[in-house]
Amino acid sequence: MQRSLTALIGLRFTRSKSSNKFLSFISLVSMGGLILGVAALIVITSVLNGFETALSTKILGMVPQAALHPSKPLPDWQSIAKQVQASDSNIVATAPFVKARGMISAAGEMHGTVLNGIDPQLQNQVSILGESMVQGDLASLMSGSQHIILGQYAVEQYSLKLGDKVAIVLARPTDSTSGMTPTFQTYTLTGIFHVSREVDKWMSYIAMDDASDILELPHGAMGIRLKVDDVFTAEETAIKALTSVEEMPDISFARSDWTQTHGSLYSAIRMQKTVMFLLLFLIILVAAFNIVSALIMSVTEKKADIAILKTLGATPRVITHIFIIQGCIIGVLGSLTGLALGVGIALNIQSLSAWVDTTFQLGLFDNYFVEALPAQLSISDIGIIIFSTLFVTCLATIYPARKAASVDPISMLDGSKG
Repeated sequence: MQRSLTALIGLRFTRSKSSNKFLSFISLVSMGGLILGVAALIVITSVLNGFETALSTKILGMVPQAALHPSKPLPDWQSIAKQVQASDSNIVATAPFVKARGMISAAGEMHGTVLNGIDPQLQNQVSILGESMVQGDLASLMSGSQHIILGQYAVEQYSLKLGDKVAIVLARPTDSTSGMTPTFQTYTLTGIFHVSREVDKWMSYIAMDDASDILELPHGAMGIRLKVDDVFTAEETAIKALTSVEEMPDISFARSDWTQTHGSLYSAIRMQKTVMFLLLFLIILVAAFNIVSALIMSVTEKKADIAILKTLGATPRVITHIFIIQGCIIGVLGSLTGLALGVGIALNIQSLSAWVDTTFQLGLFDNYFVEALPAQLSISDIGIIIFSTLFVTCLATIYPARKAASVDPISMLDGSKG
């Protein structure tokens, strides 16, 4: 009964209209600060979660998550791939590849490219290339076909279409003193994929044997690509895979994994998420200080009401609870409103950012691996944000509530008589 009465009075104090306009303004500012802080935290954490997801699904779906690189081509790469896959249960698939850096020549222009010689069937097991095809078919990369698959960005840049000829220029090592000699080969465009501008711009694919031919190497794999179940243990998996083939005669291996090529990007995203959380949480702390100010002013304004409650038998503990409830109500309303606003923005920020970028031709995402701001809501992150906000808000009510409990009803009555 006492708890119900305390909650009822606290709610009544919150809803009552104040004659002090400045007090009402401070209360609105504190509420607005909570709403803004909670909404901003939800949106920012959702966007950075979206970047993490895009990194793991798009970038790590195209570049090798882990790989072994032999010192010479492997004709019998199948047996080695089977041996490597048996070394760690985290390895879910393997595929051979031949990789080289070169130049694409088309429509009178030249641009750098990373030429990947692949086995189309096995490539589908270790990458999202097959899922990313927008025109043509990955299966067109048959050995000896002289076919090539390019990214959509490169195709649009050169105004190409399926069936057009594309020239590839590579530099291969020689035994002469010059060290390198250019190699030129023409391919037919038979497929177009789309992942992101960064990947579309640089990656190109041909049959593995065709890649060996242009490099004048024996047919075989110049690397074994590994797809892992847990991408965050790729380095440990690569080490185990390297250990499993270290004792092979007449050949040595090196290892690589995505943390060496894109690890800094992932670390930057994680660091930004932490820093942005701390910075935006300052908005909530400022709102909490505003709640303290508003409650202290409310105590000063309601001293007469407090005195009446005490003369009716209300203990200091009851008065403390009344003002704690008043402050917590502000915190709950601000948190819930900010939650609704933040979730609403996060759910629509991808389409909104894409519309702004396209409509005003800003080119905001030209140099990134996404084409719009990605967002992925996390229940755990939202829970931490709401819990932290409510904790700070309720903590901020303790001092004003104790100050209200210390009001002396006798002095108030004496003051009213005077």
